[in-house]
Amino acid sequence: MRYFNNLMFGTEIAFSRSLSLDSTLDRNKAVNLNRLEIGLDDFESDPLPQLCAATDRLRRLAGDGVPASSLAHKELVEQVLAAAVMAEQSLAMQRARIRYLEGLSITDELTSLLNRRGFQAELNRALARAQRTQETGLLLLCDLDHFKAINDSHGHMAGDAVLCAVAGLLQTKTRRSDYVARMGGDEFAVLMTHSPRAQAEARVETLAELINNLVIEWDGHKIPVSASFGTEGYHHSSQPDTLMFLADRALYRRKGPRLIDAEAAQA
Repeated sequence: MRYFNNLMFGTEIAFSRSLSLDSTLDRNKAVNLNRLEIGLDDFESDPLPQLCAATDRLRRLAGDGVPASSLAHKELVEQVLAAAVMAEQSLAMQRARIRYLEGLSITDELTSLLNRRGFQAELNRALARAQRTQETGLLLLCDLDHFKAINDSHGHMAGDAVLCAVAGLLQTKTRRSDYVARMGGDEFAVLMTHSPRAQAEARVETLAELINNLVIEWDGHKIPVSASFGTEGYHHSSQPDTLMFLADRALYRRKGPRLIDAEAAQA
């Protein structure tokens, strides 16, 4: 009985540890989740019923006074251990599947950046941290100019190429501690954490210069890219909705004159 109880105790500990699901996602180590091929067909039949059945039979043998040295007892122990190994493997695959699905829910499919939902979660975390630690930083919003004209003139695949090029530039020219997202359509956002306002604004100017000098070659044509930017700093008392509103207002105050100048140049 002592041998049986120790086996059951060890099995229960192993399963209690296995059932703890780690759903934490690392945003900055951005990977293309489309490359992670984990499907429902990858899962084998659930081994937990097998484990429970073998464990129940083992309990009955112990209750009937069958010695631990008997062949039946040893065979059941082997079945329990084999089923426990299968259960551990199944749980590991399920954890990978959960992480994969969680990643899909916060990732933009085209660019592999964060989507609006993922970015909002990181923004909320950063502002909560700012309340505790007095952290400062900057929110940058970026909106491409004349993007509809690119789609109309060169097609939506060309537009997708422009979006991916801008996304790649933003991702590679920001720090690992920053958060970059495609908010939808031709709108992007960057959250520059742990940054004094002046330093962050200098990095914004660099990004603006790079994007506004970007040229995409597509089907024998050169497509120039231009974008408007809006920024707003955050501090310990900043609120997510207010911060987004102020950055968005700053963006459109700059975007309006740019569009008017562009239309005048074409006239």
